[in-house]
Amino acid sequence: MRFAFRALPAAGGGALTPRPVVDIALEGLPDAPMECLLDTGALRTRMSAELAPLAGIELSGALTEEFYVGGLKTVGALARVGLTVTDGTDEFSWDAPVWFCEPWPHPFGLAGLEGFLHYFLVTIRAYDGYLDIEPQS
Repeated sequence: MRFAFRALPAAGGGALTPRPVVDIALEGLPDAPMECLLDTGALRTRMSAELAPLAGIELSGALTEEFYVGGLKTVGALARVGLTVTDGTDEFSWDAPVWFCEPWPHPFGLAGLEGFLHYFLVTIRAYDGYLDIEPQS
């Protein structure tokens, strides 16, 4: 599956910069995929906690951790969820750990090693402005 880079805001504001992004749909919200920035340096896959109740994902009693993202202290709650990615032609679904975070300072999620990158062969062609992902079994 091929995805063109998309312009996202930088943490400090200013000009939008094209970056490697894929849309990932949560179980319970198949028609509203979340724009997620690929983060090869991130262990966790993280999304806004506001999405969990909309998708019917229960976070009470979940394992939590505090961390900083973009200089902001936040708390993530872990849930195993069904995720789906599609390029409009092909589709792949998998069960993955996702940390739902409050507060969440970005209008996009982060697709890290756990939850995303461990499930795909990823080729990033920054010069050409796109990435390819191939599901791994």
